Amino acid sequence: MLKILTLNWNGKDKLEKLYPSLINSLKNIDYEWFVKDNNSKDGSIEYLNSFNNNKVKVFAYPNNQQNFSEGCNYIFNKAAPKDNDYIMLLNNDIIFNDTESINKMLSIIKNDDSVGVVGARLLYTNTDLLQHAGVVFVPKYNTPIHFRGREKTDKDSEKNRLFQAVTGAICITKAEYYKNAYTTNKSGISGLNENLNWAFDDIDLCLSVKYNLGKKIVYCGGTNISHEESASLKKNPTNKLFLKHNLTYFLNKWKDRYVIDREIYTKDNKYNLYSGK
Repeated sequence: MLKILTLNWNGKDKLEKLYPSLINSLKNIDYEWFVKDNNSKDGSIEYLNSFNNNKVKVFAYPNNQQNFSEGCNYIFNKAAPKDNDYIMLLNNDIIFNDTESINKMLSIIKNDDSVGVVGARLLYTNTDLLQHAGVVFVPKYNTPIHFRGREKTDKDSEKNRLFQAVTGAICITKAEYYKNAYTTNKSGISGLNENLNWAFDDIDLCLSVKYNLGKKIVYCGGTNISHEESASLKKNPTNKLFLKHNLTYFLNKWKDRYVIDREIYTKDNKYNLYSGK
């Protein structure tokens, strides 16, 4: 089963675009969608409940104080997946522009046991500009950035490739890998690293799955998905308060374990192409 995890805070306008596109993309897929609503005041819960879809489970949380990792771990725990279930992290500001993208992502991880996380080609909403075509690491500060961000999409961006990380705006992994990525969280729930506050949490997950669990991280270029990018953080830019902490924590944890690789990908458009099992 595919268990989808989404956090929401005053995002009814986003959900109104996401919901129909998501449901159309899930035909013939066994799924449940778990939404943690962080005390929205805009009718988000009422909107989701209006469809009377028993596959959509909405959990009303009393505040908006948990970070991304804490929120995802909370809803992961509520979803109670089996180890072999597939977990999809899904931001509320995503729009599916076709009905095949999720199936393409699932096909990669289902057909290759060596794959641990699958990410997606993302375009800025209503444009042909890339928002995400994989994640690379740059020499300055040794930090991750989206590969080819704001460049025009092309045939190269539509190819499947191996990376060290992909964005968590939408990605698919197995429940087994998710809960084994970080196991000493203060909440007592295994999963995303709760020491990171609204930054690098998805990168930490990918690096853990790759370097600790020995699994591949695959970018699926055949998807057609739009992403507004950080819609909730634009309303409440909490991440800026923790920038120094997040950067220091991330670099200390992963020092010398990942490769500074942007130049390699930039120079060779065939580098790390993924053809499947």
